Amino acid sequence: MRLAEAAAVGRAYGASLLSFLVDGTPRPFSATFALTNRCNLRCEYCNYPYLNPKDLDFEQVDVILRRLQAMGVRRLGLAGGEPMLRKDFGHIIERGKELGFFVAVNTNLTLYERFSERLKSVDLVYTSLDGDADAHRAARGSKAYDGVLEAIVDLLQARIPVIAICVVTEHSVDQAEHLLQQAERMGFRVHFQPQCTDTTIVRGHVPDTVSNERWRAFWRGLLEQKKKGRPILSSTSYLRFLAEWGDFAVSAIYDATQKCAAGRGFLYIDPHGDAYACPYVKGKAEPINLLTNDWREAWNRQTPCTRCMVGPMLEFNLLFQRPMASALEAARSYW
Repeated sequence: MRLAEAAAVGRAYGASLLSFLVDGTPRPFSATFALTNRCNLRCEYCNYPYLNPKDLDFEQVDVILRRLQAMGVRRLGLAGGEPMLRKDFGHIIERGKELGFFVAVNTNLTLYERFSERLKSVDLVYTSLDGDADAHRAARGSKAYDGVLEAIVDLLQARIPVIAICVVTEHSVDQAEHLLQQAERMGFRVHFQPQCTDTTIVRGHVPDTVSNERWRAFWRGLLEQKKKGRPILSSTSYLRFLAEWGDFAVSAIYDATQKCAAGRGFLYIDPHGDAYACPYVKGKAEPINLLTNDWREAWNRQTPCTRCMVGPMLEFNLLFQRPMASALEAARSYW
């Protein structure tokens, strides 16, 4: 992240944090925009390909991007489904850069060889790696590994940082060492996140073949590896939180003593322009359509859950729950 971009994101985060602490008008600094539900893969824990495949056109996407800019968002995540399936994806990234966003993209990279030019302006790429070829394909399908490592090499050579996301399932729970060695050889970092359940965008369930204590031991092990300087992007606070989570078959709970930063510090927009406090509450909360409404005025500030283990959402929430430790670590990680 360049210094000017880091400063802009930092200022936006500061405004979000202040608003969160005083319970003021929502000031999200980050937004994830799922540009399409369509995907060329069928991962066993993802429901996006089975949702409405209709996409917004470029002009409608632009309306939403300008609305996000106006409300103070400076970090923009573009995701799907598989966003590389959109022919105008490269133009959307460029428009995001024109509007001053730090633009991160989440893609499985299997289409990179055909459409690499669509990522030429991006600031950061997240991709999926659940372990070695067998482990990755077990959860994501026979073609899910094809071209991914080659794409990572190409992106890194172009000085575009890459973060691999490992969804921790029964297939990948023994794959951390393989991934970390691979990351050390190639020069990327890894974010580990639990498999989540009970929301519109995911499917399947956490199998009872792995005990809760085994899951907790996994996160404790990662925490020790992070202390040794291994290339783990997941924050220390995040790993400690997951090492103490009670039941990994339950992804989120409502705790009246906790206030979630979803909707205040970050939000999620689906492929039809419907905004939610976070992707996990889709199907549980009423959306605000950003083509016609301002999130800050229309959102009721209510969330159906306040504590969760949902990977990226937990990391964002910790930026507000434990701002000193989490923000400093995030700044070091992305600089």
